[in-house]
Amino acid sequence: METEIMRAVDEMGPYVAAALAAYGAGVLSRAEDASADATVNAGRHILLRVWSRISPTRRLMLQQAVEDAVTTGPAADDGAAALRVQLRHALREDPRLVEELRNLLVTAPRTVTASGERSVAVGGDNTGVVSTADGARITVHGGRTTDPASS
Repeated sequence: METEIMRAVDEMGPYVAAALAAYGAGVLSRAEDASADATVNAGRHILLRVWSRISPTRRLMLQQAVEDAVTTGPAADDGAAALRVQLRHALREDPRLVEELRNLLVTAPRTVTASGERSVAVGGDNTGVVSTADGARITVHGGRTTDPASS
């Protein structure tokens, strides 16, 4: 179960970070913003779902972790770690919450960005070859070779 909790917290990370960046420490009390993108709203929904299921004492700890993450920046190690710890505590206390949040993530949008020369971004599964090399020759199972220059 601990591995599942760790994986779920890792999967929630980008969504929660986006919500913190958009809403700041008010993420737990602010109304949903129709103009916020789906990733931000998914992160906010995750935090609110956790918030609604934890004790008042744990809520204070989660609020402090959110404030720390906002102060240090959601990508900073200390703030993000404190928030992950509080999320793990909440998931340990309510194992059903793990499955609920993972189901929420299944429907959450994925934001994929490729930046830089020859970058590639795949927003889902890729069953083919991705190559950014000049003059690449790609051999596919069965010995068939493709030459991008001739196609």
